[in-house]
Amino acid sequence: MSAARGFTLIELLVAISLATIITLLGVSLMRTSINTSVNNEEALVRRQALRDAQRLIEYAWSGRQAGGFAAGSAEMQFLTSQKATGNLPLRFVCQPGERDDFALWFYKVPPPAAQPDPAAEALAGEMLVDGLAACSFGYLQAPQDDRQPARWKDEWPAGQAPPTLMRLDLATRRGALPPFVFAVEGT
Repeated sequence: MSAARGFTLIELLVAISLATIITLLGVSLMRTSINTSVNNEEALVRRQALRDAQRLIEYAWSGRQAGGFAAGSAEMQFLTSQKATGNLPLRFVCQPGERDDFALWFYKVPPPAAQPDPAAEALAGEMLVDGLAACSFGYLQAPQDDRQPARWKDEWPAGQAPPTLMRLDLATRRGALPPFVFAVEGT
């Protein structure tokens, strides 16, 4: 008589344990892969939004006119000669977001007579980039004489001729980006 040979209880427990460990490793690897894919997609969308914002600001700033310039570290407003902007003053604003972050917004400012409701301007804005860790503008002040170097300023005095160079400093959660510097045509 031959005895039927089967698996012992210990062999079954070892096989089930190994299968569980392999399954958990596979699930963990899949979850990490999905998270990486989502993070890469978000980074790609943010980079595209940054490029689009850079192009818009560069286009508008290159045709900046002398009048109507107002600027601070968190916002600037100016007139531009670029026809695509509708010859309205343009306003770029770094606004705090909802999650301890910043967003870069763009507005076409209607003439004062066309602003019956102050809240209407907020509706006309377009968010260019969100999820920023930092956002600020800087302006290059030409030296008063040859002995002083040109300096970047966070604020621009009212009534002073507009700067020829403007800098946009941005940072994401991954760190600071190289500053975007914009020049007026012919400089």
